[in-house]
Amino acid sequence: MPVNSDSKDYIYKNRQEAVEDLLAILPQQLMQKEQWILLALSRGSVEMAEEIAQKLSLFFDIFIVKPIVAPNNDDCQIAMVSETKEIVMHEELVHAFGISEDYIYAEAQRRYNDDILDNIYKFRKALPLSNLKDKTVLLIDEGCETGLSTMCALKSVLNLQTKKVLLATPVIADDLFHSLDLKVDKIYTNHQIENFISVERYYDSLERIPGKKIRKKLEESAYYLPYQKEKDNEL
Repeated sequence: MPVNSDSKDYIYKNRQEAVEDLLAILPQQLMQKEQWILLALSRGSVEMAEEIAQKLSLFFDIFIVKPIVAPNNDDCQIAMVSETKEIVMHEELVHAFGISEDYIYAEAQRRYNDDILDNIYKFRKALPLSNLKDKTVLLIDEGCETGLSTMCALKSVLNLQTKKVLLATPVIADDLFHSLDLKVDKIYTNHQIENFISVERYYDSLERIPGKKIRKKLEESAYYLPYQKEKDNEL
């Protein structure tokens, strides 16, 4: 059972402490038996997914989602687009600002061309997303605040004919937990927080991880699924 809390202080010192807490509530034996595929939803969660994969000898991949922001307001995210070109909108903000769907679809295509394809090249060497058909997939993130990116990833992965889709995150907003709980097979979380402030608020240190460091981690990992054929060919 997740802890319903309203913390005024940080909960985790860093991602390492958070992933250790998350590992304690994951069904490790079941994950190994069913060979779950782990999907990291953000730069920070790559380290967490790799740690879990290494601990349980499971494979992981990354799933790329990018925000679409309101015109003239880069801080206001109104939608998300994924690497499979699925789009999820924040309906209330879209209607409140009178933003047209044409704008959102045009921005989605631009973000796909400019950023998502670039990330696929950088972090997967232009290889496609791993085959998830009939697989049990665990989405992993360092925290869930608004749910836009999680919803976009969830919508995308469900359309890939997966067997089950689950979510693991150390901290999640209470209202978002109840919303997502109706859409995923199960949510694994340590802290279900009312009056959620921001993901960064619950970590003492949550620095942005440079792309170069992520690429190095992926290339060196024995469990990064996209590079397995490449490694097999080297043997």
